[in-house]
Amino acid sequence: MSEIALVERIAARAALRDGTSLGIGDDAAVVATGGEAVVTHDMLVEDVHFRRATTGMRDLGAKALAVNLSDLAAMGAVPVAATVGLGVPAWLRDAEADELYAGLEEMAARHGVTVAGGDVTGAPVLVLAVTAIGRALDDVPPVRRSGAAEGDLLCVTGALGAAAAGLLLLEDPTLLPDLAQRPALVAAHRRPAPRVAEGQALARAGASAMMDVSDGLALDARRLAVASGLRARIRLDAVPPARGVREVAAATGTSPHLLAATGGEDYELLVAITAERAARLRESGPRLVVVGGLIEGEPGVELVDADGRPVAPARLGWEHGA
Repeated sequence: MSEIALVERIAARAALRDGTSLGIGDDAAVVATGGEAVVTHDMLVEDVHFRRATTGMRDLGAKALAVNLSDLAAMGAVPVAATVGLGVPAWLRDAEADELYAGLEEMAARHGVTVAGGDVTGAPVLVLAVTAIGRALDDVPPVRRSGAAEGDLLCVTGALGAAAAGLLLLEDPTLLPDLAQRPALVAAHRRPAPRVAEGQALARAGASAMMDVSDGLALDARRLAVASGLRARIRLDAVPPARGVREVAAATGTSPHLLAATGGEDYELLVAITAERAARLRESGPRLVVVGGLIEGEPGVELVDADGRPVAPARLGWEHGA
């Protein structure tokens, strides 16, 4: 299809939502943030971040926006709009482009976001480059990953390892074909759910530092700790594996807690917060699971078992370009 035709198809699908007064069709969109703008950008590249054999176009569109909304969630921000850069390979047909943008629009509608513009160009592989724009809460500044203090607890907003287990199942269809949790694990990989409401609630509750768990809990905890000039200590036995992760780990000869701590693409939130504030949240706030804490020492991360003995995994998580 021609570039003009593709843009027209995209524009016909994208709804205009609150906070955006001008969307696709002009030289630029008009977005009202009403305060500090919070902006993030992420890319999904074919055969780097996804494979067509294991990812449908609708799920891919939803995921491309979800991973950016997760970054806004980690700042405690309110999502407003997004722009999408699409690298179009020769194989992409009208129906596939429609599915891609249907997924984008489904995720946008769920979070009140306008797909407000972008660009399309030819490319050797499919590329989705999304910029998401949000606004800081009226009375709370964006939560940075550098604000943690010695003695803060390290918590996550939910169970981990589902996406990594789902990818293992997708890459080997013969692996545990009758596993009851198989659909949920595969869905966790294909269409993650950004924790937008939880991010805002944690920002209001006074979280010291926050980031999303995109590349693996261990690696992302290291990033948060280094940014804050502290050392993160994570107890592997406290890391909560999602349902079905234990079975996948056993079938692949992996520790379930290590799979949960290093698998990546969970898009739960990693939170540094005082014990007092965490206790207050237990009654009315988002679910928090304590997985460790922040201590003095060489900035970085250490993983320990239930007896406090160090555990050295082969890798901490997924590193771009590694």
